Amino acid sequence: MRMAVFLGMFLPLAETVRRIHEILAFQNFFRWFDDYLLGSILLLASYTVYKQKQNSILYLIAAWGAAAGALAGSLCGQFDGYFKNLADAGVFSSGFVLAAEALFLLYILIGLQQSIKATQLNSGK
Repeated sequence: MRMAVFLGMFLPLAETVRRIHEILAFQNFFRWFDDYLLGSILLLASYTVYKQKQNSILYLIAAWGAAAGALAGSLCGQFDGYFKNLADAGVFSSGFVLAAEALFLLYILIGLQQSIKATQLNSGK
């Protein structure tokens, strides 16, 4: 749960810093809004776990899965741009963004694994 809270707050903040120069341009809205959406999903799922709602860990697993899918797609696009020598649209270099996204994906997969492990511990398996 703590991992999801951290990433849920960090993703929107990092994307704001990365794309600060284009955040007010409406045509670029969907380039940065996905990280706000993912952050919200992770925070909402974490809140349900914190409040010990029924099946809340399943919501957290679903949130991690959504984050993994979104970041895997983003990472593929980042790889494509990196190998075509395209500059990143943000304020950081393409190589830095590629490395950061790869680390975030690893972090997300660890969070997913830990959440699945928690369901197995809670069910007595």
